[in-house]
Amino acid sequence: MSTMEFGPVAETEGFPFRHDTSIKWIKLKTLGRGSYGVVHLVKVMDHVSCVFAVKRSPPPCSSLWKEYRILQQFRGCPNIVQCFDMLTIIESEVPNYNLFLDYAPGGDLLNLIKKYGGKIPESHVKSYTRMLLEGLRDVHKRGYVHCDLKPGNILVHPSDQPDSLSTLRIADFGLAKEPEETDGPRTCPHKLTFRGTVRYMSPESVKNGNITAALDIWSLGCVVVEMMTGNPPWESVTTNRELAMQIALTDYIPDIPQDMSNLGKDFLMKCFAKDPRNRWTAAMLRSHPFIYLDGTFFAAKISFLQVPSGEASNPWGKQPVV
Repeated sequence: MSTMEFGPVAETEGFPFRHDTSIKWIKLKTLGRGSYGVVHLVKVMDHVSCVFAVKRSPPPCSSLWKEYRILQQFRGCPNIVQCFDMLTIIESEVPNYNLFLDYAPGGDLLNLIKKYGGKIPESHVKSYTRMLLEGLRDVHKRGYVHCDLKPGNILVHPSDQPDSLSTLRIADFGLAKEPEETDGPRTCPHKLTFRGTVRYMSPESVKNGNITAALDIWSLGCVVVEMMTGNPPWESVTTNRELAMQIALTDYIPDIPQDMSNLGKDFLMKCFAKDPRNRWTAAMLRSHPFIYLDGTFFAAKISFLQVPSGEASNPWGKQPVV
């Protein structure tokens, strides 16, 4: 067992941490590792017995503090991972910083896709996409851009009800763009760069370093494709350099699943508009009939789905705003 020295107080829904108190905890298992450090599943033994996912990093840990700062803005948002506190553990006189997050027993969206047998039925994809749109709307209306939306950064919370779907929550905000942050000048104007995972990045973010909420919408489209097919976007392209060139320098978009409904295909075209100004926002996509209408009901009313070739049009005449 280890003794924890508490960091900033954080009043939370289920477990309020307090100043100047020590608790004892047990590490149950390691959940994952990354460039930031390691994530453990821990059980807190004092005051109340409960489990947390703890993201741990030695100093310097700027991305961990950044994630803590950002997640404070999303308390109570049902489709964004909840953060309980940032605590400091002193071990051998060396501080280690620990971000306490709610534990997702279902793992990530990649685990969920495998649980479905390799791909998710479209009827369930609609519901999961609606959850992600709710999360993105909360992110964007507060002025943030996630910048790395992908199945590995979407956590799964199984329902207590046997016939209900799991809840998806967006996690891993270490690469997010904050409201006061600017893109800044490129050090190598002719070099393709990317902030998140290139396979899920948008053309303008790779080509010009332009990071706006429209990037997350493109990434959402990639996630929907992966839920439908079980395969990541641009599956045939293997290297980051080839991916960056394909995304930034060609007119191609990720393959649209051929067995998807017309409504679903149109939804993806709104996500994959090459010009970010024509890409629909999370708020607009929440009202797309793919999300809220049954396909059979809408089958006779698809005139706006007959989009000319090339850039996807905006049938409602709305400007993409966050």
